[in-house]
Amino acid sequence: MKFLIALIACFLPVTSPVAAQSLTPEEIAAMIDKKVSNLNPYQALLNDADPERGRLAMEIMLESGDPELMRMALEFGLLSPNPTVKRTAFEAWLKSGPILSIRFDGTNLKDAYFSRTVTGYWNGTQSDGIGYWRIPVGPYLPEQKCFSNTTYTSDCFITVNSDGVFLTPRAMNARAIITEAGALEGTGTLTNVGDAIPFSVQLID
Repeated sequence: MKFLIALIACFLPVTSPVAAQSLTPEEIAAMIDKKVSNLNPYQALLNDADPERGRLAMEIMLESGDPELMRMALEFGLLSPNPTVKRTAFEAWLKSGPILSIRFDGTNLKDAYFSRTVTGYWNGTQSDGIGYWRIPVGPYLPEQKCFSNTTYTSDCFITVNSDGVFLTPRAMNARAIITEAGALEGTGTLTNVGDAIPFSVQLID
């Protein structure tokens, strides 16, 4: 009896696991169409096959005044591998008048002036060598090609050009770049503080 069962098994068709799981081109095309149809329509605009249309969609969304559209467009722009798109997104965001929360890493400093500048001059906070300062971005100054801050509206606060992002509020002179993670990172010097200080600004929540 066992011999008969084994003999019958030899003549049964063998189903390959790979063959059972393979997809036809039509099935793959249908799956792609489904994913595209489920894509957020705003994301579809940003990811247009024509890069220029995607860039224009980003600019319009950033200037819309709608917080959700602005967040989506800012994230798209800052995370783009294209430096021109990054810069366009950053400058459009600055025009919206955000408040920058600057994080200073002074853990390797032994200079009391660091704490005095952050907590005294700027009215920020400082703990264990880490300082935070919040400063709102003011109007754009066309003649000086920079953004002011809301306290000193005739002074340059942020200048963006091909060499990077320069922050020059009173008592600080710094340069930064927009990282691949969409943050602003660099080093700066503070008045009466001898060493350069690393700092960062989170641009994406």
